[in-house]
Amino acid sequence: MKRLWLTAPLILSLTGCGESDIDIVKNGVMDFNKTITIGNALDNWKSCESSKWDSFQTDNGIKVVEFSCKHKISSFMDKMKELSSERDRNSGALDVTTNTQTFQFTLNQDSTFQIDNVQVKNTWADGTSFEDSQRPVQSLQVAYANELNFDASILNKTTAAQMAYVFAGIKARAN
Repeated sequence: MKRLWLTAPLILSLTGCGESDIDIVKNGVMDFNKTITIGNALDNWKSCESSKWDSFQTDNGIKVVEFSCKHKISSFMDKMKELSSERDRNSGALDVTTNTQTFQFTLNQDSTFQIDNVQVKNTWADGTSFEDSQRPVQSLQVAYANELNFDASILNKTTAAQMAYVFAGIKARAN
């Protein structure tokens, strides 16, 4: 029995030494802001209704860590409809049900990493969706600032009309 108690910590220490790919990114910092880890910035981002971390490897062996944030958008879209014209409300462009932003970090051979890609996907009530790339560092800076991507408090009739125009343009490109 003594032998088991002595070898268990050794086995645990040997098997638990390495950080996972997700931990490497979550514990890392970005050059533009070294005051907070990426994990703390993204995991505590008030814009996210829900979020998740994932990792995978591409066909050519590149390790990728991915953070996805499903943004709080329903109150924003409700206020948009309230302030928009009847034509805009009836167009379907304001029936956005989800907006998901996905950040991808690629890991280097020396266990360093960089932000590589940011995608945003809007999905409407009728099932159409549109996905597009965003500027990685600028998108990450919004998360670091803990800003809402969809802040209903900034909306007035003018901004609602402008945003309705933007959503109509995006929906026209959706499939």
